[in-house]
Amino acid sequence: MEHTRRDLLGSGTLAAVGLAGCLDFAAGDGPQGPEGTPETLTCEDDSFVRLDPPIDGPIEGTVVETPSTTVELSSEGSAETYGQSIRVVLRNTGDAATTTLGEHAYAIQRETESGWLEVRGSTTGESAELPQSEEAFKTTGAYSWEIRLDEAAIASAVPDLVVDVCPPLGPGTHRFVYWGIVDAPPLGVEFDLIG
Repeated sequence: MEHTRRDLLGSGTLAAVGLAGCLDFAAGDGPQGPEGTPETLTCEDDSFVRLDPPIDGPIEGTVVETPSTTVELSSEGSAETYGQSIRVVLRNTGDAATTTLGEHAYAIQRETESGWLEVRGSTTGESAELPQSEEAFKTTGAYSWEIRLDEAAIASAVPDLVVDVCPPLGPGTHRFVYWGIVDAPPLGVEFDLIG
């Protein structure tokens, strides 16, 4: 007699076979979203409103000069497998403090034919705002993010902000953009998400 995962879970039996099935699911079958460079990011949920970070103009790369100091954004690696983590660090490498809008003033974007689009958005039908508060970013100061590349982890990375990732992540070029340096353009690092 053949049993499905649904049958095992529905019976309340957590046999080794059922547990192994859950572990396979938890590990994921890889990214389920569009591959390559899609035309745009489309969400089937009509109440989904994509985050619209205040990024005006081009991303300056990984180093920017502020009126008082130099700030650098770096990542470990340029490609990562779905479900694994990428580490991104923002450092004040200069000789003076500057001002930022806090550690959550960032975007995670996907490259599309219509431009870079934030992967996160609100599911309430109304736009959501990332938390911002001005703070001193002193010399040798740093923000460090360890971002697990799956939908649930990205959606829950900012405390007290209810967002989702839609459509699901797909293999292709993404970037992390920190846009919260006051009086300076945003910084970005690109990475490829692979299956």
